[in-house]
Amino acid sequence: MVKKLNLIIATLYSVILATVETLLNNYWNDWEYFPLWIVDYFIAIILLSAVFLFKDNYQKIMLMSGWSFSAGVTYMALFISLEPSTLNSPDIEGKLPLIALALIVSILGFILTIIDFKNSK
Repeated sequence: MVKKLNLIIATLYSVILATVETLLNNYWNDWEYFPLWIVDYFIAIILLSAVFLFKDNYQKIMLMSGWSFSAGVTYMALFISLEPSTLNSPDIEGKLPLIALALIVSILGFILTIIDFKNSK
C-alpha cells in the first residue's frame, strides 16, 4: 500500500511540477537562466523513471534520489524566496505557497520511500 501510494504521488508530482514550470516560465517569459528551471525537469525525469523504468531495489533508490533532490531544491527555493530583498517581488505571494507545498510533498515522498525500504526487509 505504501509503495503504491508513493508511486502515485511521484507520478502526479512529476507531471504537475513539469507542467507548472513550463506554464510559469511561458507566462513570465523567464527561460533565460536555465539552471533555475532545468532542475525541476530533472526531478520529474528521475521520479518518472523510478515509477516506469526501474523495479525492486533500483526503484526505491531512484525514488529516494528523486525525492531527496526535490526536497533539497524546494528547501533552497523556499528560503531564497523568503530573503527580504525578494519579498518585494510582485509574484511572491503566488510562488511561496506552491514552493512550500512542493517541499511538503517531497518530504512525504522521502518518508514513504524510507517506510517502503523498512517494509521490504
